[in-house]
Amino acid sequence: MESINIESYIPHGKANAITGRELQERLQIDDRLVRKHVEHARRGGIVICNDQDGRGYYKPESIEEIERQYRQNRSRAMSILVQQKHLRRRLRDAGLNPAWTLKQQGAQ
Repeated sequence: MESINIESYIPHGKANAITGRELQERLQIDDRLVRKHVEHARRGGIVICNDQDGRGYYKPESIEEIERQYRQNRSRAMSILVQQKHLRRRLRDAGLNPAWTLKQQGAQ
């Protein structure tokens, strides 16, 4: 993946949010790469918000915007963990050890 400083294209404040489509056009990359670059920046400590309301990405201007993103991320993570519980049960019912399955996946 070519290095793009995606955070320099993302404005401050929800009112100035930029959509994924606009980032695609400006950077001449597809949606998948936009999301990868945003995720890479987030993993590097850059706070990038997206309220999932169609307005797009923005850097927070207030602690309330950060709090809203935190709650949204937490809700999404909890939903995934609930799904994991059911998947883990199915794996165990099939005679597989989910921890072993994860170790095998990490070895790939």
